[in-house]
Amino acid sequence: MTVTLTATLLTASNPQPVQVVLNGTTAGQSYVITGTTADGSSWAIPGGTGTSAGVQVVVTDNRSALNVAITYQAVVDGVTYTATPVTVTWAGVGVLQTLDGQTIVNIQVASLTEPRKRKIRGTIFEVAGRSAPAARLDVLGTAEYTWMLDTASTDTPIMEAILESGGPVVRRLTPGMRDLKTVVLGVFSTTDPVDELVTQGIDTWRRWTMTVREINDPQPSTAVSAYVWDDFDTAMNKPRVWSYHSTLASITGLTGTNGTLSVQSTGGYPDGSDTAFGRLTVTTGSTAASVFETAYTAAATTLGTPVVPAMVVTVTMRVKGTAGRTLNAAIKWSGGTISSGTTVTATGAWQQVSVTATAPAGTTGLAYGVQLASTGVLSGDLVDFDAVTISQGTGVPVGAFDDLFSTWDQFDTADWAQFF
Repeated sequence: MTVTLTATLLTASNPQPVQVVLNGTTAGQSYVITGTTADGSSWAIPGGTGTSAGVQVVVTDNRSALNVAITYQAVVDGVTYTATPVTVTWAGVGVLQTLDGQTIVNIQVASLTEPRKRKIRGTIFEVAGRSAPAARLDVLGTAEYTWMLDTASTDTPIMEAILESGGPVVRRLTPGMRDLKTVVLGVFSTTDPVDELVTQGIDTWRRWTMTVREINDPQPSTAVSAYVWDDFDTAMNKPRVWSYHSTLASITGLTGTNGTLSVQSTGGYPDGSDTAFGRLTVTTGSTAASVFETAYTAAATTLGTPVVPAMVVTVTMRVKGTAGRTLNAAIKWSGGTISSGTTVTATGAWQQVSVTATAPAGTTGLAYGVQLASTGVLSGDLVDFDAVTISQGTGVPVGAFDDLFSTWDQFDTADWAQFF
């Protein structure tokens, strides 16, 4: 199918947004859609970067340059496709708006000098006995602008509303105002905004001076950081375990007895929609079956230290299977002995099973496992298993940061999964 790109002006607001449609891509192709003008200006389109699912891609640009022909282009797997140019008209020279384009104010640019600065994020360290310093290098920060913008009459309350919202803003200009960027996304930065009436008499021209740090298009689905320790502790203080394993996307490293191992791609614990889990399909009826790790684990991540004699270890997992069958978690020690946990009767729904045991003399490692008792077993019965944890002590660690870790090294090496 031929790849095409079209751009159409919409009437939803003023200035008009532009609907951009990419057709003809095949599943797996990467694409980037941008707006461009003849003077070299370009800007990202919201939702315009992604991987094709083999269907039509429809995005809307509400932050384009003004009063100039705009050529939208899509780069698909390195090949550029363009749309017929469109022009977004505006009676003035520019606007300032909220990121969603719902609040828009007409502006005049009061200063064409527009000071900019960029933060150096590298660090230089003086080292005793050396004339040259050591340095930690980093990319340069985005530009911080000082904007001077004028509003009048009913535009002034709109500007106040945009400032009071505290959210990201977009400045859109007509190209040709010296070298000012036509489209800038930013957030209010280090200096408090200042405004004042700039003329005498009865007119209402008000000048706004503000510091704005340029940003990339926000990614609301991407968690960046927790701002304070209380936030972190709140996030951790859930039914959350820090575990050696989370979900079973592979059966590599597992061995089944009296059955065939396979991976089921969906339906696993916890949410039953998008997690893989392991399955043993029984071969011979009236015979016990089991699944164990093939190799003994010398030091599961959450144990913090190697497996040694007299260490108390708890293994938990979620299991389900053919209704009425008897299942339990188990630990096989490196010497060959097996410690079995309390049994449950399978119901066809996920249940948690666990086993707590003390490593016998001579132990250098362990393997987790699940066992199926022989009673009532038929050929074709199922044993499903998922969400395995291996923890030192008699329980699974759940709680705030300080409850889980005593050193940062333990935190750095932990592999965790949240169980709902």
